[in-house]
Amino acid sequence: MKPIIMPRSSKYGNNYWNSLGPKVDRDVTLYSDLEFDNFVRVETSWEVETYCEQYPEIPYLLDGELHTTIFDMLIKYRDGRVVYREVKYESELLSDDPRNYRTVRQIEAQRQYCLENGIIYEIMTDRSLRSSYKGLENRLKILSFVKNNPVPSVASHLIKFVRHDKLSLQALSEITSTPYPIILEACFWLFYRGEVLLNIDESILCKETEVWLRE
Repeated sequence: MKPIIMPRSSKYGNNYWNSLGPKVDRDVTLYSDLEFDNFVRVETSWEVETYCEQYPEIPYLLDGELHTTIFDMLIKYRDGRVVYREVKYESELLSDDPRNYRTVRQIEAQRQYCLENGIIYEIMTDRSLRSSYKGLENRLKILSFVKNNPVPSVASHLIKFVRHDKLSLQALSEITSTPYPIILEACFWLFYRGEVLLNIDESILCKETEVWLRE
């Protein structure tokens, strides 16, 4: 799978992002702030095995003319599911707004294509992607660390002290006699790899953040 790179002026035109995606081991191109938020969530979801942004491209008819539309992301999960995802602001999905005519038709074409081919299709909006600003900020912090730092050597040792019952990072620091900053960085990687869970949607990462083993 290779993303279909588009000229910047052909999609939104502003808020163009380029960021390393550790799951795919390459630079990932995003064409809006919302697509970037989706990228951060996908990259920090342990359930996701891999993905490809701006892929695939399919044809559809609009007012008797042949056009093409590109899905914002193809996502492959560890359990084998493959999902074609489109990322849109909720305001773009209002069918009674004439400015959304083309977008609504694209959505219909994508949904029909997935239905005919037995593919899971979903639309992620600003409401769903930004339901927790704390969670989004925490995920961005985790991703930034993972992109720029190797797995801390103490990670394999620390996970031996994590159980299914929730434990604060401060408590884990005290139990293992490990400085809190090292605990935090190790948990970034353990969370990213899906070995532990953190209550990242409830508060900004801190000493009171809770960690526990994934079921």
